[in-house]
Amino acid sequence: MTNEIRNKVLITLRENFTTEQLHMIDMAIAKALVGYKVEKEETLPALVGDEIPVEIKEFLIRKELKGCSAGTYIQYEYILKDFVFRINKNIREVRDTDVLAYLDYRMNSCGVSARTANGNRLILSSFFTYMHDTGKMNYNPMKTVDPIKFKAKVREPLSDIELERVRNACQTLREKALFEVLYSTGARVSEIAGLDYTEIDANSRSAVITGKGDQERHIFFNAKSLLAIDNYIKSRNDNQPALFVGDVAPHKRLSKASIESIIREIGKRTGLNRPLFPHLLRHTFATDMLAQGAKIDEVSEMLGHKKLETTKIYAKTSKASLEAAHRRFAA
Repeated sequence: MTNEIRNKVLITLRENFTTEQLHMIDMAIAKALVGYKVEKEETLPALVGDEIPVEIKEFLIRKELKGCSAGTYIQYEYILKDFVFRINKNIREVRDTDVLAYLDYRMNSCGVSARTANGNRLILSSFFTYMHDTGKMNYNPMKTVDPIKFKAKVREPLSDIELERVRNACQTLREKALFEVLYSTGARVSEIAGLDYTEIDANSRSAVITGKGDQERHIFFNAKSLLAIDNYIKSRNDNQPALFVGDVAPHKRLSKASIESIIREIGKRTGLNRPLFPHLLRHTFATDMLAQGAKIDEVSEMLGHKKLETTKIYAKTSKASLEAAHRRFAA
């Protein structure tokens, strides 16, 4: 019951306080309730209509406190709200058949891919594991819901020729700086969007950024990216601290979506036979680092991966590198 009180307070204050402040409030409440036993005076009726069940609100605020990104939060919120309104029953009475029916609806009525539906399953699994672990449900309906099989697409990094074609397709100083920064650092687009140019140390060619889970790490710039940044900053006539800003006054900081749009347009101009997006540059950075002899744990640290397994996606040896190795070492 004390945990429910803490959660309700956090839900109420969420819009007016930062995540760090909510952490402090949560800890203060927990400390104040030590040694107290709290009981409900009466049982209130279950939420009905278009209200979001309090259990979902509690779960989401806990996800936010653990440092999930805004995009992840929105995705979790959408699927959980859609699920509970679709099944139209008390969230604590959900069975595996309800989950299976919802996933079937997502694939056959909404037309989502098996990969996306499996991602939806993982969201529901995270929520109902929370419900079971916190004692809100005495069983976990996801225990008997198997993963949805799908064929993983092999995303190939840009070749050296493709990389140069993209570089040559950049027309403005901002485009050139954006491309060089994304490729040389391997940073996530959201991390670059939040970076100020004053945070870059030209001597060490690095900057400290805050990535997923509020974890700080260093990213590194090569000579091409530093020169491109310098040329771009000198061309600007604004007082904004952001590394990348809009071309039109008041020159606001470029959002994640804006950066993705710019990179996508460069890709179209390049004439690649596939879409160009920031994560493909991140993928290419990691693949090239490994190909040039960097250790996988070093690359993992530069990418900000919590698990080494995530980085191993980029360590798959290409057919071309196998052929080159055979030519070098075969008798």
